[in-house]
Amino acid sequence: MSCIVSIILQVHILHLVCGLTQLPEEVYKTLFKQRRAEQLAAVKNLKKLSNIEKQHSMINLMAEKVFSIFEDCRAHIESSGYIPGISEFPNDEKVRDCLSNILENTALFSEVVLRFPDVADVILKQNNKWDIQLQWTIAFCYQVEHLLDKSTMKLLNLVNQELNYTERDPNYLNPYRKTVSLKTTNNTNTSVKDKKKTKKVSKKGPKLANFGEL
Repeated sequence: MSCIVSIILQVHILHLVCGLTQLPEEVYKTLFKQRRAEQLAAVKNLKKLSNIEKQHSMINLMAEKVFSIFEDCRAHIESSGYIPGISEFPNDEKVRDCLSNILENTALFSEVVLRFPDVADVILKQNNKWDIQLQWTIAFCYQVEHLLDKSTMKLLNLVNQELNYTERDPNYLNPYRKTVSLKTTNNTNTSVKDKKKTKKVSKKGPKLANFGEL
């Protein structure tokens, strides 16, 4: 059982016994935001690793764990009768656990996709089943977006574009992608010359920087 679900269960019991006004669904939203902050910190620490081989190994191990969770939780959710976007916040502990695991791990792997796009590309191309599974979990998250904060929804929007699950905005740019960095470096001199000739106003696009910390 995830720590979030454990806390929600305790709150649910207190709600029934003591008549607390805050519903488990609202508690989940608050705890999910805290969990997201922890995830982001963990991914940033992973980014700081100087040993690239170890970094990639850890990402692969994470992916194996995450997609194993997705497979198990999807099977349980689909057999439980819970319909995302239609059913109320589940009372069943196992269903709540699976719901929480899908949302948390989709957000976690999405952070990895954006900050390690080249590594994520290799992982998903080598595991087509995982690629399909990720599309399902992202779609699932959209169906229960009322449980997620705006930052997470922006994250999912960017990941959809990064992986070409949806059409990219013309101005989409992921600064963490090596191919983008190399292209930017090679065109630096040309860009400087062009700016001297004509001063243009930059259009705002779905760059990671535009959203601040996701």
